[in-house]
Amino acid sequence: MTMRLTPKKIEQILVTILGDGGLPLINELMAKDNISEFDLATKTKKDIKVIRKLLYILYNHNLVSFTRKKDKIKGWYIYYWTLVPDSVKFNYFKMKRDLLERLKQQAEDEKRELFFVCRQRCLRMNFDHAMDFEFRCPECGELVNQDNSEEIIKDIHKQIGELEIELKELQEVKKEKRKAVKEKKKEIKTKKKEKLKEKKVKAKTEAKGKVAGKVLKKKKK
Repeated sequence: MTMRLTPKKIEQILVTILGDGGLPLINELMAKDNISEFDLATKTKKDIKVIRKLLYILYNHNLVSFTRKKDKIKGWYIYYWTLVPDSVKFNYFKMKRDLLERLKQQAEDEKRELFFVCRQRCLRMNFDHAMDFEFRCPECGELVNQDNSEEIIKDIHKQIGELEIELKELQEVKKEKRKAVKEKKKEIKTKKKEKLKEKKVKAKTEAKGKVAGKVLKKKKK
């Protein structure tokens, strides 16, 4: 089982951090690795200072890495940026986990409280807010009535179920990855032991050969 981050998922993660204004930058980072900040500014048609600010925001979330090279002519350093897939995956997992918690809380609120809304559904209010506005919609002034939460609760539970399945799959992916890393380390350790053993056997064989050679020379004498 492998978790494949589609371009849409990557975009979804990064937009939650940078906002829609960062979408042009996100698209350029997704299209190419090791791209200079000046190229990013040119392609997105944004000021270099704006691009740097957005890149540093992503860097503070460990979502991008950079290398720098000195310009031989101008003498300053140019930074080249790349998305970090593992960090993007972690942020995706965290984002989904946080959403799950919010949905569970929303479901509890829907069950516990009464909500009111006008016929135009301008604004949905709980009982306390509705009472503050004398049961009139603050947007259109129309009287509000109690809203039916059953469909909303049903929809929330559907989203919760889908998220729980996805998070379970992501957890399995993480377990498999940890297992693969552990097995790889074990394999490397075993190979090192085998090489060390081979060296010892070889050294022992060579030592025996030298002793046998000395004995043979003595007999010839």
